[in-house]
Amino acid sequence: MSTAEATKQAEFLRGPIVPGKSVGPLRLGMSEQAARRALRKLDPGSRLVKRIRKGTATEYLEYTYPYDYTSYTVGYLGRPGKRRVVFAMSHVDENKTREGVGVSALEVKLARTYRGLRCQNFYGVTSNRRKECLLGSPNRPHTIFVVGAGETVMGRPSRPPRIIRVLVEQPFKRF
Repeated sequence: MSTAEATKQAEFLRGPIVPGKSVGPLRLGMSEQAARRALRKLDPGSRLVKRIRKGTATEYLEYTYPYDYTSYTVGYLGRPGKRRVVFAMSHVDENKTREGVGVSALEVKLARTYRGLRCQNFYGVTSNRRKECLLGSPNRPHTIFVVGAGETVMGRPSRPPRIIRVLVEQPFKRF
């Protein structure tokens, strides 16, 4: 195995995206300890990006992995020692669904593959436009494909919209 191959393996977790269930080895409902074991294959370290207390002992924690750049974001909910994965997001194009849909796939392929999508546009402060497309019921474990706006030059699209993130989550309130 070459150095380039070893480096590439450390940047992503092997395994498909299973809509409503998992991103690679990160499965909804798995324990925090099991998820951290799977994530150890990445470069070391993680960064806590969100901590929200929910009641006396229950809290929601969201981490990005690895520390220096983000390949995955994982959310855990529960009491210390009993937390479970309720949110897993991939930022890498190596994880794809069985049909080949994942980060960097064209929006057109997403729409053709999953006809029952419900999409909603969002506009950011810097006028970055993105679209979030829900696959499944919002009241059950589901998948969201986040599509970037693409680029236009002189009113014509120079780069078509592509998927920039894929996440699976259980219905829960983060805030």
